[in-house]
Amino acid sequence: MLTIQFKDSSLCEAFYHQLLHSLSTYGGVKKSISIEKTEQYTNLSINFSTILGGGMSQRKKLVATVLTNVTIKKFLPIWLEECIRGRFYFEDQYEVGAIIEHAREVFFNEKPDVPLKTNFIEWQKELFMLYYHFIKEAMHFSFDSFIIFRLRKFKLQLVDVVEKAIDEYKIEHDYQVMLNTCREFLRNHESRIDTIHVYLNENIEIQDDSGESISLQQIRNWLTRDLMFEDPLPLSQRVIGPLVCIAPKKIFIYPHENEYDGLVQTLLSIFEERVNIVDKEDTNTVNLLQS
Repeated sequence: MLTIQFKDSSLCEAFYHQLLHSLSTYGGVKKSISIEKTEQYTNLSINFSTILGGGMSQRKKLVATVLTNVTIKKFLPIWLEECIRGRFYFEDQYEVGAIIEHAREVFFNEKPDVPLKTNFIEWQKELFMLYYHFIKEAMHFSFDSFIIFRLRKFKLQLVDVVEKAIDEYKIEHDYQVMLNTCREFLRNHESRIDTIHVYLNENIEIQDDSGESISLQQIRNWLTRDLMFEDPLPLSQRVIGPLVCIAPKKIFIYPHENEYDGLVQTLLSIFEERVNIVDKEDTNTVNLLQS
């Protein structure tokens, strides 16, 4: 008989109902799992010997799986928020919520450009093994003490996840600020050149409708400090700031394969219906019309 003691009766009931669901294909489950409430605690009791089906080890693995899954669902958001507030001193609820979402995305969906010291699959597996080995030996334990003492290292491992999530949040925040600044500039400024052609090859080139390249000196004269998003890139490699300061009514973009996908998406977000993407098949036709 295994008895797990909970201070939070609703959490105990969540484990209870999840256990019934997970062990529904086994016989004698309802008689083998019970809840008993006292003045201070709620006890969840599991009699492994009266559950029909599977070996003893398999039954305990199923219980360990449920304990793992419910712990992650209940405590991962709590631990992330505690880390964000306690270690990194974020207080605004919107920022905290946004960083939690970034943390979940970073943790659950491994990304090559955001390496973690511990990935979610390893973390989850280690948590499961801790539960499994513990319930193999223990007859009675306090879930609250288990969370505080046994799972302390699992909370500490989330610090790295939160650090990466904060970096992602700041990048996303700065990106949105940049988009809003550009859109605001376009709303408040007249077009300097009506139509612009942007060739995204090895060397980026910006031309007007007559095929003349916009000189770096001209861009330097137009470019304001609040549009210098692409520092420290040399002026010849900047695209967003120069295009926004020109504020064209139409932009034709000639992309080079997939190398500039991110840049093209950003220009679409800023200029919206002003942008026309020219496919490779159409490029020769456009060049003939210009010549």
